[in-house]
Amino acid sequence: MTTQELRKRKNIPDLDTSSPSSTLTTSVSADNLPSGEKTPKEEFIDAFYKPHTITILVASFAVMFYYSFIRHDAISTEQNVKRGIMGMVGLFLVYCVVQLRDSILMRPHPAFWRLITGIGIVYLLFLVFLMFQTKDDARQFMKYLDPSLGQPLPERDYANSCAIYTPDDPISYFKNVYDTVYDEFILAHILGYIAKALLFRDLKLCWCLSLFFEIMEITFQHWLPNFKECWWDHIVLDVLICNNLGIIIGLWICDYLKMRKYPLWIGVTKIDTTSGKIKRIVQQFTPFNWTSYNWHIFDDAKHFLYFCLIILAMNIVDLNAFFLKYVLWVPPPNKLNIYRLLIWFCLGMPAIREYYQFISDPNTKRIGANTWIAIGIIFTEILVYFKFSEGYYLIPFPPHIWVNWLLFFFFFVPWFISFFFLTDRSIRKKYPVLKFVLNATLTLSIIPLIFMFLSGCPDLQYGREWFDSSIENLLVSNGFSTNTTVFASFH
Repeated sequence: MTTQELRKRKNIPDLDTSSPSSTLTTSVSADNLPSGEKTPKEEFIDAFYKPHTITILVASFAVMFYYSFIRHDAISTEQNVKRGIMGMVGLFLVYCVVQLRDSILMRPHPAFWRLITGIGIVYLLFLVFLMFQTKDDARQFMKYLDPSLGQPLPERDYANSCAIYTPDDPISYFKNVYDTVYDEFILAHILGYIAKALLFRDLKLCWCLSLFFEIMEITFQHWLPNFKECWWDHIVLDVLICNNLGIIIGLWICDYLKMRKYPLWIGVTKIDTTSGKIKRIVQQFTPFNWTSYNWHIFDDAKHFLYFCLIILAMNIVDLNAFFLKYVLWVPPPNKLNIYRLLIWFCLGMPAIREYYQFISDPNTKRIGANTWIAIGIIFTEILVYFKFSEGYYLIPFPPHIWVNWLLFFFFFVPWFISFFFLTDRSIRKKYPVLKFVLNATLTLSIIPLIFMFLSGCPDLQYGREWFDSSIENLLVSNGFSTNTTVFASFH
């Protein structure tokens, strides 16, 4: 049975060899390559693509023997446990590199993406382990990863003083802006949206992610103090400068890779000059080919929902970082936060590619392994901080939050049903008034979120007192208690 037949039998798409990803329309398989061109597994060095399973097995156990017998010094039980866990994880990752199925991505080497899958599994299992601990035990366990952890975090509020111009400050006339700009989250915003642009490759999707997360910060700021920001921090610094700059840089890289003329790949051994061999080795870490994603947002209800799901999932990933830090006492600059982001970025490359394949290719009937792991991590992270949330998140959602979300869905759901199920493109084109009404309904659904932002910003609070008191009086007059609402808290 040929490799192509095996891939079809396992429901794996034809070879997609870009890194970080490629697309359906330009993927290259062994059947349609031009004469003389190699497949990704043939075009570099043949020895690197042979299994070597026995060799790796022997080498792995030789390393284990060396560190468990020869280098086994008389050390503490705690250090022995750490070394044992490291050995266990290391051997599991070796198994993943050798035995897991290939990902859709093939550059720089299929083994690299199998390693990323293995790391994702290890992180998922680590979260499952935390789920079975108490809150205090989980916090103390984090000290094994970093001895500086296990201490309560100081509450950090970015909206204590929102004045842009501070003429009386002895340090700077723009002290508040200066303090905000020189914060680690500024760099995190820029790098994060460069990564998101490379992962999703769509301007609309990236802007939706950017704006939606600011709404999420307003929604949960009564639980997480560091979500309280000045209006100019939300809009100017975060959205218009940092996120926008990251999106521009990321999409520029995507356009460069899309416009780049990819060479006819040949093996290193067939290149005569040393400089040519070095150049070819470096090129192994570049994409085999590249193309953009088209999410087909308004084509049908299915694609629109898939688009909304990816926005929701990505924002949950970002929110989980803050909730986990809060309940596990991990400060923002800690290296564990960086490791988590690196895991998500590397796992996101094949996961999003597999997700795009699943929603775009009718022949793909199941999600890929990396997408499955990513979804599992998202839900497990939620369960971890949900379990450890007792004593936290006791403040009810204020009326200007939950009422405006209800108003959003009040307009959005009818628009969705009307746009995708009760009308089609030809009907909307035939009746311009209907098209106007649908567009107006979608616009109306956004207005409550805008009001929620204006009333929720600590330095603005436009209409918040009037709105909250009106809703509370309305609830009380109808026999409802504002303290027992389902929106109150987790516990």
